[in-house]
Amino acid sequence: MEAFGPIMLLLLQEEEDEKRKVKRPKRKKERRVAPPPKPKPKAPPASAPKQHILGARRPRIFRERTGLEGLTDEEVVERYHLPKGAILDLYELIRVDIDPLTQRSHAIPGMVKLLNCLHFFTSGSFQTKASAVGGVSQSTFSRFLVPVIQALKKHVHVFIGFPTNHADWQALKRGFFQVAGLPHVIGAIDCTHVALSAPHEREEIYRNKKGYHSVNVQVIADSNCRILSLFSAFPGSSDESFILRQSSVYEGFEGGRIGGGWLVGSTSYESRPWLLTPVLDPSTDSEKAYNEAHSRTRSVIDKTFKLLKTQFKCLNKSGGGLQYDPTKVSDIIVACCILHNIAVQHNIPTRAEVQKNERALEMPKTEPELQGSSQAVRSRVIRDYFS
Repeated sequence: MEAFGPIMLLLLQEEEDEKRKVKRPKRKKERRVAPPPKPKPKAPPASAPKQHILGARRPRIFRERTGLEGLTDEEVVERYHLPKGAILDLYELIRVDIDPLTQRSHAIPGMVKLLNCLHFFTSGSFQTKASAVGGVSQSTFSRFLVPVIQALKKHVHVFIGFPTNHADWQALKRGFFQVAGLPHVIGAIDCTHVALSAPHEREEIYRNKKGYHSVNVQVIADSNCRILSLFSAFPGSSDESFILRQSSVYEGFEGGRIGGGWLVGSTSYESRPWLLTPVLDPSTDSEKAYNEAHSRTRSVIDKTFKLLKTQFKCLNKSGGGLQYDPTKVSDIIVACCILHNIAVQHNIPTRAEVQKNERALEMPKTEPELQGSSQAVRSRVIRDYFS
């Protein structure tokens, strides 16, 4: 066994060596199949709209702006309720406050601002429509509305006020005397309501007796419907007598700075030596004649309000209340009253002419007696002029 052992080991070693020499077959690598190519997107046709690039600015669009060029005198009066010459004079008066400070080519000229505001006042339209007609955007119109109104208000005393000399005072009295023969009348007084949207603060005090929100405006007018005095700062719930007592007119008459005649007012007012009111229960022919003359004389203030709200429809409730706070509404009223007086000066409001006596009446040369109580003063007027 010992001799056989080494031989077997040798044979086994040779067999192992032969096995190592045999080459093993190599594995075939798996070939990956590539995915089919994706189809390329087709180019859009030539007529397809271009897509907007994010961040790109849209080109500005400049609208055609309003001007007086190309409009006849009749068209200007119909649109703005003022003659062309009056608008040009008004622009020259306020241009320093409304002309643009920049020299950019697209800055809004002062005349365009004025005409846009005039159209808003006369049309009664909301800003959106008024600005569209005027050639500016609504936001732009909102920005220059207040500066134009403030520019007009700076000259309120040029257009609204009592006479400043004796000749004009006499002409004022003569105009009223020609209406109904009531002597020494220097103004007709009353209040009117201008509707507005409900204010955010103290809403309840702006609700008037008729149930809508308003500003109560006190006006004194002459026989030609020209406004002599204006007080537009009180809420709709305020009554006429209260507003009068807070006004500078009351202080002027009570202090003697304004005198030489009477105001005529309705029974809503408390009778004063300088304020004639009707007799509540007239019993004599003289009292009835006085009441008739008083009513006809006082009617000029009703015609003034009718004319004001017809010419400037933004003040008319039929078009809806003004969509502003009470302060801005008061400013709009002042601006419209200034424009109203300019129109009266140029004989534009011919639809509300006051009927006067065809025969010129001779005004009494005596001075009015304002001493004594209000009842005593009214009794003297009835006795001296209507007995």
